[in-house]
Amino acid sequence: MTTGRADPNNFPEIQTGGSLLIAWQIKGKRVLLVGGGEVAATRLVHLLSADALVTLIAPAPLHPEVSFRLTQFPNSLTWIPRAFEPTDLTDHPNDYSLILTAIDDPVASSQIYKLAHQLKIPANIADVPPECDFYFGSVHRDGPLQIMVSTNGKGPRLASTIRKLIAKALPKNAGRAIEQMGELRKKLREVAPAQEEGKRRMDWIKKVSDAYGWEEMGTMTGEDMANLLAWYRKEGGEDGLEVPTLDELRALRKEKKQDGAVGEVEKKVEELKVEDKV
Repeated sequence: MTTGRADPNNFPEIQTGGSLLIAWQIKGKRVLLVGGGEVAATRLVHLLSADALVTLIAPAPLHPEVSFRLTQFPNSLTWIPRAFEPTDLTDHPNDYSLILTAIDDPVASSQIYKLAHQLKIPANIADVPPECDFYFGSVHRDGPLQIMVSTNGKGPRLASTIRKLIAKALPKNAGRAIEQMGELRKKLREVAPAQEEGKRRMDWIKKVSDAYGWEEMGTMTGEDMANLLAWYRKEGGEDGLEVPTLDELRALRKEKKQDGAVGEVEKKVEELKVEDKV
């Protein structure tokens, strides 16, 4: 059902043949990783950064980085020191949310892939794009900020180069600014929790995002946050929303300090008066 005419030229262009890029939440979920070499070490970086619970199946010796991760994450990473066996999956069909292989054995890798598909578990077979339900990209991480570059399995090295170029163009404190914005949104929900406030909250946060730069947002103090939230209820502007300038926000710091200084002076004067009477 349509609701009127629209110009198709205003719609975003669709390029088919891509991947669905999503931030998959696997915190606390079990993942099976087969292999203990250098590629397995890179997979562990992704998995442990996402707080997954990883079962590693690989014979000794392990890559030095993999061995280090075992000591670094003893509660998140379990090692079974042997080669993979089909019963690792068939006897535990509901244990794993993801299956990854990082071994130099095409026959064994294909066997694991087929088992995973039979059990309807998404799988990634290293260096075999046709046997991958998803790809790993080159990731830039700065606190809550994650940027992934994917070439859809065609050029991982190029993805790394592009990722580095993007990282260089980002503000140095982008992650900190995003962390601050997340904290502000959380506190705003505490100030205005009602469901009917939803649109006003969203519009006000948009206005805040447009009002301050990365550096300004990243250097806000807890006091600044509290002072900023006090403006949420103020009516102003064409949209009925008001956000202080950075100078106005910083001036509130000075006012409080001055008020505090005056208060201390008045307290000292009162103390002196009492001493004189004594």
